Amino acid sequence: MGDRLTFAYGPGVDISYRVVGRGPTPVVFVHGFAAALTTWDDIAPLFPAERFTLYLIDLKGFGFSSKPCTGSYAIEEQAAVTAAFIKSMGLSHVILTGHSLGGAIVLLVTLQARDRGDTGLVARLILVACSAYPQKLPRLMGWLRIPLLARIGMALIPVRTIVRYTLARVFHDTRAITPERIRRYERCFGRRGMAGVLIRSARAIDPGSYGAITARYREIDVPTLIVWGKEDRIVRIGQGKRLAEEMPDARLAVLDGCGHNPHEERPRETFAAIMEFLGNGEEREEGSGRSWREARR
Repeated sequence: MGDRLTFAYGPGVDISYRVVGRGPTPVVFVHGFAAALTTWDDIAPLFPAERFTLYLIDLKGFGFSSKPCTGSYAIEEQAAVTAAFIKSMGLSHVILTGHSLGGAIVLLVTLQARDRGDTGLVARLILVACSAYPQKLPRLMGWLRIPLLARIGMALIPVRTIVRYTLARVFHDTRAITPERIRRYERCFGRRGMAGVLIRSARAIDPGSYGAITARYREIDVPTLIVWGKEDRIVRIGQGKRLAEEMPDARLAVLDGCGHNPHEERPRETFAAIMEFLGNGEEREEGSGRSWREARR
């Protein structure tokens, strides 16, 4: 894919990103917790280069982005990183796409743009297994919130073992846990300073603070596609159904036999749902193993 580039977010903080395609429609991709822009490697090549330009970013601390030892790793900070990136690229009317915790980040970016009166920033939202509501934290994230235990564990346990353990809980179809995918995540987990980033990011997640944000989802009136794996064990499908009901112009696409990472586990079906959404949005594809729920107001 495209060359790895950097954007200067602040003193000593460079954000890594890639640009794919040359089309008139900008799509900004925001990955989830303990991931990187490489999480989109399976689905990005499916987008027609003449129609879309994809901007894939490594959030602060993740992938090849800087990993400062000071400063915040809260979702508010990552939302500020994302908004600053969009501004630096001179983009408007973007299709803002987020997976898992990245979904919470793009929702916050959209609300903050609305508060500034910047209604032209986000044209559409695509939320993939979005962490939209308070819930019990996944086991790995809970473990990371205990700094001493987390540092000892990450120092003693091989990175490959941690990756295998994590992917086995994220993916429903274990055939998708290929050697290449394991190497992809090893490169993410294994970088210098990553332990501190994961610990500080996990500790910055405050489910109790979500209330002020979740109460405002009804204000987000841009067309929204919500994609969910029916067998997601990390963020249960009930969150997707609730989100589709609360957002005024949202639809929910449910992928059968799929876990928490539809864009990796079922990239072609996820892409088909996205393209249908970006087209007239009314067609149904039969016999694909995909069931649809739609909520509109």
